Amino acid sequence: MVSSPFCFTPEVFSKIFPFHLVFDHNQEIIYVGEVIQRVSSVDLINSRFDQHFCINRPKIACEIEAIKKHSKSLFLIQSLHSEMHLKGQMICLSDPEVILFIGSPWVTDTKSLELLGLKLKDFAIHDPIVDFLFLLQSKNTALVDTQKLADELTQQRSQLQSALQIKENLATIAEAQARKLEQTLTDLQKAQTQLVQTEKMSSLGQLVAGVAHEINNPVSFISGNLQFAETYIKELGELVNLYQKHYPNPSQPELRDYMENIDLEFTLQDLPKLLTSMKVGCDRIRSIVTSLRTFSRLDESEVKPFNIHDGIDSTLLILQSRLKADSQHPAIRIIKNYGNIPLIECNGGQLNQVFMNLISNAVDALESDKPAQLDSKEIVITTAIGESNRVLICIADNGSGMTEEVRTRLFDPFFTTKPIGKGTGLGLSISYQVVVDKHAGKFWCESEPEKGAAFWIEIPIVLEQKNDSVSALQEVLAVIGVQ
Repeated sequence: MVSSPFCFTPEVFSKIFPFHLVFDHNQEIIYVGEVIQRVSSVDLINSRFDQHFCINRPKIACEIEAIKKHSKSLFLIQSLHSEMHLKGQMICLSDPEVILFIGSPWVTDTKSLELLGLKLKDFAIHDPIVDFLFLLQSKNTALVDTQKLADELTQQRSQLQSALQIKENLATIAEAQARKLEQTLTDLQKAQTQLVQTEKMSSLGQLVAGVAHEINNPVSFISGNLQFAETYIKELGELVNLYQKHYPNPSQPELRDYMENIDLEFTLQDLPKLLTSMKVGCDRIRSIVTSLRTFSRLDESEVKPFNIHDGIDSTLLILQSRLKADSQHPAIRIIKNYGNIPLIECNGGQLNQVFMNLISNAVDALESDKPAQLDSKEIVITTAIGESNRVLICIADNGSGMTEEVRTRLFDPFFTTKPIGKGTGLGLSISYQVVVDKHAGKFWCESEPEKGAAFWIEIPIVLEQKNDSVSALQEVLAVIGVQ
């Protein structure tokens, strides 16, 4: 057998790195970690690497020269005899020339560990950063799909406009049909805008829900082990206290010096505080994940009972970073005047989108405007039961307000007062369609210069189903004679 290239025995190395493999240029396995050997059903020593494992990433042949070229890459290998997947790094060693793989199980939850008979003590705590990078790749895929859909819609609109232009040139089209066609085209433009935005928000909702799910797994893993860590540390602390009680003056100078260097008394006092801080951090992450899941209802299309206050609170949590003070802007104060309102029948994802647009616009207004003698910047959110069994929602700011001319054009598509590149002019237009067309409600703005702006929403508690905006497209096709 080839002599060991390490400065310590293979037995010690196997305990230090329980998930390691060493094989030579003939793919003969020389050393193997004790946990990998325990999980495997056959003896791995002196057998070929490719008889038991395959390299899934990167896609290369199991040769020393090929592995050297990808020595800085993350390697994923799979056991051919079990469900175990390992991730780690291939290290090329010389004298003798061998490949050393050091890694750990690639897991996303604890269920896969139970199938292999592995426990936490068999390996270090899993680091989910690499898996999270793979999740971000799905975001890029969703964005590409959204762009393709937008291009297809643009092409369809161009074709439809060409057909309409041809029909308009025909003298046989009656004046009544022309008026109907004009109105239908307006509805189609709104429908197209809504479809593009809905697709983007749907992809965003799926991404947010996926990220929330992936974050929740490792957080649950860590949170579940903090309780055991707290118990173990408490027991070790009590053991140290007993040693100090029965051996208050250690005779060994090395022991006394080490206790002074590490400041043992401070360490025993600070460890419980450290665990408490970690618990608070886990709880904070859990609350953020819950809010992300609430907001990710953007891709739900059906009408369900919905808690208006939960939707507003999840939106505020997502926008929390914009509400805090920074070097250029003071903090924005949120005042909630929530009334006692029941669950309402609505599309919760679409209403969350409306709340996001309104609150974001209010923050933009407060950041860009500098009203004279303004002591603080505030956004006031009020909910109440109105007349005829309807719910009232008001989102108001104390910014510089707007002129009557601007107010009358707020809900026009592509109209914006923001600088070029910052606003699209679609947010309020889409919000108007969601409230008025989708939920049979009312949507209006009250504002005067230097007196802030207040956006009012009034929607019924029980929603009567209405035809969706696709009917506008069908009506256009019927007018131009396309079946």
